[in-house]
Amino acid sequence: MDSLAKLIHLAQITGSINILCQFKGEWFMHHPHKRAHGIIHFVTSGQGWLHIHNQPPQILQTGDLIVLPRSAEHILSHDSHCSNPYAQPNLSTQGAFTLKNMDSDSHHTLTLFCANFDYEPHADLFNGLPEILHLNGKEPEFQHILSLLQHEAQQNYPAASMILNALLEILLIHILRQYLNQQPILSGILNGLHDKRLRGVLTAVLAEPAHDWTVEAMAEQAHLSRAQLMRLFKQYIEMSPHAFVNHIRLQAAAQMLRQTADSILQIALSVGFQSETHFGKAFKKQYGIPPGIYRKQHPESVNS
Repeated sequence: MDSLAKLIHLAQITGSINILCQFKGEWFMHHPHKRAHGIIHFVTSGQGWLHIHNQPPQILQTGDLIVLPRSAEHILSHDSHCSNPYAQPNLSTQGAFTLKNMDSDSHHTLTLFCANFDYEPHADLFNGLPEILHLNGKEPEFQHILSLLQHEAQQNYPAASMILNALLEILLIHILRQYLNQQPILSGILNGLHDKRLRGVLTAVLAEPAHDWTVEAMAEQAHLSRAQLMRLFKQYIEMSPHAFVNHIRLQAAAQMLRQTADSILQIALSVGFQSETHFGKAFKKQYGIPPGIYRKQHPESVNS
């Protein structure tokens, strides 16, 4: 499993591309912030405006793909001034889709597919991205996904919700590939993975977090001196090598708590901790609650 795949795996993403918006005339749609939540807007036709606090309005046009990795509070509207905030769309269902519709005789129109997704709050994948990504949805890989979405929206096919869930993950992978292949603004582990001196050791830790990753072992893996490794970790990831290893181990443990019925001791040992007590203290420090309570808050995922 490569680094991007591992980060997607640890993020524990759930969600779907299951909203179809068809706006005409004067319309206004407010999206509040929600923790550990992301939003995607894929404009298929027409024109509208995106408003984010302390940023100038951005025009939305056919082919625009907007990603808000941490669901920054924003407004979509028909004009650049956010006028007529009371013109809220009607809600209905169309097969597996929630349809948001604003009827009018006006020629001002905008059609877009929207996705909402949740993820593990400590996921490095989304915490390392900027507040908003504005990508070209006319690229072939995105157009293939759009064609499938439009096909699913036209008919009430069986198991459509499963298709929409799968398409979200595929869309996110293509979004991340395209953005990371540019000259991206990143932080945390994503920033470190962009540095060729750190990429190898970060990939190794992600692949085998339970390994005995001393600073010396990590420096040897990266072909760096101990001092160089410490400096690069501070510069690119803003944490020490030891803290990074524990951070990844705890994310792997959180995933196991949600998705397996293994005992807490089994999980602690499998991710590299020497005792359940040490693991419990570290987990509570990062997640704010003991591992047992964390598991109880996510009972739906445990395979008994």
